[in-house]
Amino acid sequence: MNIEFLGATREVTGSCYLLHVGKLRILVECGMLQGSRKHEQHNQDPFVFEPESIDAVVLTHAHLDHSGRLPLLIKRGYNGPIYTHSATTDLCRIMLEDSGYLNENEAHWENKKRERKGLKLLEPLYTRDDARQTEKHFRSVEYGKPEEILPGVRLTLRDAGHILGSAIAELELSEAGRSRKVVFSGDLGHRGAPILRDPELVSHADLVVLESTYGDRLHRPWEQTWSEIGDVISNARSGKGNILIPSFAVGRTQELLYVFKRNHDDWGLGDWQVYLDSPMAIEATEV
Repeated sequence: MNIEFLGATREVTGSCYLLHVGKLRILVECGMLQGSRKHEQHNQDPFVFEPESIDAVVLTHAHLDHSGRLPLLIKRGYNGPIYTHSATTDLCRIMLEDSGYLNENEAHWENKKRERKGLKLLEPLYTRDDARQTEKHFRSVEYGKPEEILPGVRLTLRDAGHILGSAIAELELSEAGRSRKVVFSGDLGHRGAPILRDPELVSHADLVVLESTYGDRLHRPWEQTWSEIGDVISNARSGKGNILIPSFAVGRTQELLYVFKRNHDDWGLGDWQVYLDSPMAIEATEV
């Protein structure tokens, strides 16, 4: 047994890990690189493995830095299942199609410039249709229900409390009479968050692959955040102003809507019109 770390190692995005168990190969995550244009150009790079050689994919949650290259994986030859929570399947339908649309749009405008210069035209990284093809590969796994996804490979998902459907992936592996339990944390949530449950505890593992994006930071209590939002609303009312909140479409938007409802009377929100101005966030809220 061994693990290859192919992304999100000494960087924040592009999560991707390849597990070898005997002759089996399991890919955990297939994330998109995000950040500068130079950084994102590496999404076009060939995979360091043959996509058709992979036996199964495990996905912890829908955010693109974990799921965003799945349509490319399938476009380049993978034809197997993608195991994930059912809510992640629903959110990936929205997020991957949106990503495909952005790829198409970016290629369209770049090719307009290239046409004028007589340069070779570019293909999008993947299209909306590629994203729709990916949806056919998802296989739903519910929290706490072990499933043998390959001979000698058993998957259990635990609630990671990060976004809807986010999971800690426990993989129990057997090879040549040896058994090991490897745990991939995925992204972990902040205890006490609205809507979501707290991350579940895992009592035993032989190896843990742990996200550490905020590993050196202490989060302030939630109540301080709600108090600050209340003050912002109060100040805007005094100044007869409006409030614009840029927000992640999946997760943060829904938490804010919930908190607005919960504090509707205390914050005097009956005096305001609240608009959610994002088709993607509206779709995610329905999920």
